[in-house]
Amino acid sequence: MRLFHLLKKTEGFIEQDINLNHLDELQKLIQIESQIKGKLSYWKATLAFNKEMNGEYDSAEDEWLAALSFFPLPHYYMQYAHAVLRNKNLYANKDIEENMKSISKYNVADVKKSLKRVRSAVKVSIVDDDMRESGSYVLTWIEELEKAISDDKGLIEALSTSKKIISLEESLNELNQLIGLDSVKKKVKQISDWITFTQMRKEQGFKVDSISLHMVFSGQPGTGKTTVARIIANVYKAMGILKKGHLVEVGRSDLVAGYVGQTAIKTMKKIKEAEGGILFIDEAYSLTRSQGNDFGIEAIDTLVKEMEDNRQNLVVILAGYPDEMKQFIEVNPGLQSRFKYHIHFPDYSIDELMQIHQLLLKKKQYNITNQASKSVKKIIEYMVRAKSNHGNGRLVRNLIEDEILSKAAYVIERKQSQLPIGELDTIDEIVIDKMEMNLKLKEDNEKMSHQRDIHYSPHLGGILHGT
Repeated sequence: MRLFHLLKKTEGFIEQDINLNHLDELQKLIQIESQIKGKLSYWKATLAFNKEMNGEYDSAEDEWLAALSFFPLPHYYMQYAHAVLRNKNLYANKDIEENMKSISKYNVADVKKSLKRVRSAVKVSIVDDDMRESGSYVLTWIEELEKAISDDKGLIEALSTSKKIISLEESLNELNQLIGLDSVKKKVKQISDWITFTQMRKEQGFKVDSISLHMVFSGQPGTGKTTVARIIANVYKAMGILKKGHLVEVGRSDLVAGYVGQTAIKTMKKIKEAEGGILFIDEAYSLTRSQGNDFGIEAIDTLVKEMEDNRQNLVVILAGYPDEMKQFIEVNPGLQSRFKYHIHFPDYSIDELMQIHQLLLKKKQYNITNQASKSVKKIIEYMVRAKSNHGNGRLVRNLIEDEILSKAAYVIERKQSQLPIGELDTIDEIVIDKMEMNLKLKEDNEKMSHQRDIHYSPHLGGILHGT
């Protein structure tokens, strides 16, 4: 729009400099130019309508802007304003509460920028008397939406916290510092090297393959899939592949609705939220599990289309159990061709689980005695042998929570009895024994409750395998 206004001013200066004898010819040229721009503008507006009907909101916004650049009609400004809103899944004809559901910490900054553009466009449109009433309504709606955003503490915190720019070296170093996952680290490094190589060839004018970085992560729970996905988002941002480098984690319930026609809308909302970053779909195979309807297939169809249309600004990672993920990809031809990279996350070894245990305790500012550490290792060894799906890192986190609860109970009991309480940051053998006993009592009282997958007992070598 600014370029168009600048062009009009330039034409005015040229007109002043032309010999008055050529004024008639100049007016004819200006008239012809106006007619051509009017036609082009009309064609662009028609194309924008068609894009909107097909749900291609990104393209529709661009086409309305192009229509304006050729011929800035007031009602085109209003159409452009609504196209900008629609592209963010916002609608002035819906109440503020409903629109706030489409705003998250991931897209709030973009929404704020878009609202500024909408306000500017609407203000231009209301110079036309026919547009004044509707334009005034939209301006009032914008003020109410901005107030709702400013009243949301989570959104304001997201706006005030500028994301630190992380270099490629820092991102890869963060990956390498993770415990275990050697094969995963190697694969991610290979991918980043390939991207760099491709970018170098492109800069020198060589033919390059199109970059499609959608991935499949397979592995048991607690093997670090989500953590690695966040790091990969930073890697891609540092390399210029993604604009934002954030991660949006979703499951079936975030994508699939219970009514016809609602699933595509729900899925698109999450896709829009993830634009510029990674959409991480955990237990992706649940989208095709029989639920009495085929709404999950609708989510997949929507996802596949957006993966193709928006490949330059969106990476999709599907994650889940190895066997289920293999079957899921194989029975969906639309997915097979779009996921080039498959990365398997192996279970952690006993030593790696103990390293994770030590690291997490340190982060929480706790120490553990050698004897207590040996007892914890026996617990983990038994649990890994007793159950193939033992939780990996989650097993360790749950164990640490129980250790801290046991420590707290021990300290308070000693304090109430006016006995020495010892160091508040130390986990010793007494704490571990007390933890096992407490969990055994809890197990008995709750009659093998399903609230925990793992229960501990001072009997049978310190372990009682629960449900």
